[in-house]
Amino acid sequence: MNLGGIMKKFRLAGALTGAVALVGLAGSPALAGTDVTVYGPSFKAGCSNASAGHFASYGEVFTVYDKCADGWAAVVKVDVAPYKPDGGYDFLIWNPNSADGSPVTVNKSYDEGTGVCMQAGSGEYSSGQTGSNAWGPWSCGSA
Repeated sequence: MNLGGIMKKFRLAGALTGAVALVGLAGSPALAGTDVTVYGPSFKAGCSNASAGHFASYGEVFTVYDKCADGWAAVVKVDVAPYKPDGGYDFLIWNPNSADGSPVTVNKSYDEGTGVCMQAGSGEYSSGQTGSNAWGPWSCGSA
């Protein structure tokens, strides 16, 4: 067999391998997103966290919990890609229901793979003022 015939077989084998890989990829499930849970600090003795927020990537559902009966409402900052510079965010989700109340749930819709970052904290719901030092760390996931 000449060199041209051998090269033709290698090209055919490479094309066949690529086609099989594409068929396997097309039959695979969609990429899963990443859930996120964040906690806001508490300044009241006996409470480990003042607030908590959760992002469920399946369905893009945000849930905010007030974890401490401290007189403050739970609040979560949400920043969705493209991210805002300098600590900016897209929106707040408040839970004014007090620690023994129910969580607040917000449903959104984002494209698969969209980045979502959250930060939990506390604030005064009636005035919309958030505490400047009452925030936990940012944490990110994706839809």
